[in-house]
Amino acid sequence: MKRNRVSFVLTGLFILLFCQLTAAEEEVKKEVKKIGEIQVVAPREDTGVVLTPEATVIKVPEYETPGIVHNVGDILKDRAIVDFRGESNLVPDDDTIYLRGFEASRFTTAIDSLTVQKTGGRKSSHIVDYALLPTFLIDSIEILPGPHSALYPGKSIGGVLNLTTKRAERYPSLKPEVRVSTSYASYETQHNNVTLRGGIDALIYDLAYDKYATHGYLKNNIADVETWYGRLGYILPSDGSLTFSASYTDADRKIPVNNIPGTADYDPDYPEATSTFLNYDASQEPTWDKEAYSYRFNLEQPTPIGLWTVGGYDSKENRQRNYWNTARTVYTESKTEWWQRGGRIQDKVNFAEDHTTTVGFEIAKLYDNGPGRKKERVRNQGFYAQHEWTIIPRLNLTAGLRYEDVKIWVQNFSSSTGAKYNTAYDYWVKRDWNQLVPKSFLTYELDDLSEGLRDTSLSLGVSKIWHAPDYHGVYNGQGRPSGIFLDPEHGTGYDVILARRLWNDVQMKLNYSFYEIRDYIAQNSQFYEYTSPAAGNLRYSDYKINLDKVHRHGVEVELGGHLLDDLSFYLTYAWQEFKNKGSELAGETTLDQRARHRVTAGLRYNLFENTLLMADYMYQSKEVTDVAEELGPDEWVFGHVQIDDHQLVDFGVQQTLFREWGLLKDGRLKFFVNNMFNERYTDTSGFPATDRVYGAALSFGF
Repeated sequence: MKRNRVSFVLTGLFILLFCQLTAAEEEVKKEVKKIGEIQVVAPREDTGVVLTPEATVIKVPEYETPGIVHNVGDILKDRAIVDFRGESNLVPDDDTIYLRGFEASRFTTAIDSLTVQKTGGRKSSHIVDYALLPTFLIDSIEILPGPHSALYPGKSIGGVLNLTTKRAERYPSLKPEVRVSTSYASYETQHNNVTLRGGIDALIYDLAYDKYATHGYLKNNIADVETWYGRLGYILPSDGSLTFSASYTDADRKIPVNNIPGTADYDPDYPEATSTFLNYDASQEPTWDKEAYSYRFNLEQPTPIGLWTVGGYDSKENRQRNYWNTARTVYTESKTEWWQRGGRIQDKVNFAEDHTTTVGFEIAKLYDNGPGRKKERVRNQGFYAQHEWTIIPRLNLTAGLRYEDVKIWVQNFSSSTGAKYNTAYDYWVKRDWNQLVPKSFLTYELDDLSEGLRDTSLSLGVSKIWHAPDYHGVYNGQGRPSGIFLDPEHGTGYDVILARRLWNDVQMKLNYSFYEIRDYIAQNSQFYEYTSPAAGNLRYSDYKINLDKVHRHGVEVELGGHLLDDLSFYLTYAWQEFKNKGSELAGETTLDQRARHRVTAGLRYNLFENTLLMADYMYQSKEVTDVAEELGPDEWVFGHVQIDDHQLVDFGVQQTLFREWGLLKDGRLKFFVNNMFNERYTDTSGFPATDRVYGAALSFGF
């Protein structure tokens, strides 16, 4: 097994610089006072979700679901703003969700505020692989809808998913904390996880092993994913911390195949299945395997001049797609490799009680081996400044400015023949864009206006949208050098948000959003004209095009809290509509791919002190999706998939077996059924979606 060893040269410099800046310790005099009688009321169970005007925060350790959470995507699907797009909910894959109707190239996924980036494309969109993001790493998930934060790159049109890892903290004893969980469900689906956390004085460590395997609902849709993770950290004298982490994932995944009655490959043990666009047969034995390495460091250091955070990463992924031709005479092996390096330095300064300024710089360099060798394809740099100002006690403004510089290298030749596509341009065409992007978010708390408006706020976000074509599926989509001719997307995003506490801890957030995006990048492969060498230097110039103008309207509603002390709930609703305001035919096929209505709801009921009942509901209206799949080098097939409206119900019961039992702690047993009423519908690839799934899980610590 080949392993990539990485060292961060700048780390030592950061340590020497910031470890010298320690905050002075102050002695706190404690005064004991005699007070009257205090009534203690047992707290309610935490729902695990916090709603604020700017964000929805899911606290992963407290969040309970009816089924088993294999990765962060299994938690995110409970929000209607998040649309699951995977081929199978049993097999984790890349780019399986949309946010606000935008695909992964138009929203940001970040770990500890560092953007997860890849060149993407090449036999899949491949920007974020959710199989690589198991929940044992994550403390919370912050969902920022819309493009209103200057701290994240310009592609954050749909918003941001920021995954915060567990903070380094001192442990009271040398004994490590160990947690073991195991589950088994239909289709031989197994998930086993072991985590170990501990520390010796200021030195902390984390170790974890995670294995997920399933035979899948569809024929040949087998997966086996193993992840190893380790972290070392040091808590600095001034309450700062420095951590280094490494992870390795080995994912073996097979591609689902047709299962048609009357054919030689038909297997009655699997559902009848045929995809609209993907026509592999079982005899072709298609696989899609991966190895991924990631190394990260994070430094957090309070100083007299603000809270400094420094982060960096170096990672590599490969993905190998193998299959026989239908005659089993030719075996195709296609391997793509991605390398990512990046970092971020940031300072957050409280100048006064009502003024907080954040400034920072980040850079990412992305490589792949598309033409057979490692080549830098994207370089993204961003400088940003954001200021939070409490103008008056009830009026808060967050205003930001981001300068972004994006460079890409477009491959202007055929990988198979080496011949140029456009002779007026070099073999590699470098394009460079930059832009200054303002952001703003204003919140006014209405409490002082009247008694009926207590715990009510009104917010307005107005921000510029700017997004360069920095994704392989755009600038070299299907091998065509479209990036030579494309312009960045730009426009304005508006959000109006009403937030209110209805009663007790029940919170509501109502959000209306409107986007106007000019030069929206669209797939035009069904209508393009410049296809052959006879087109000269315009060849493939209209394979991807900029639409003149696109409008998006959206409404999102979130409610959650306790109906009774032992009964909590959540309810979310999302409606969206994309409209092409120009006359381009590609505007219809590009934008008609999203369900207009999505509803999610859930109940959590403590039937007894140690018994928790859980029920989730999801509804999605119909949609039509354009899909594309690469069959070989520069050989693609396109199709349409209609997904009927459908609704799903999941149910689970969790029993706390013991709080402490000898050396064991917090033992829990869960039984669950997903898709309880066996709803029949189609997934985004045209295959039948997973039917009813039963399972059980056991977890405990010591």
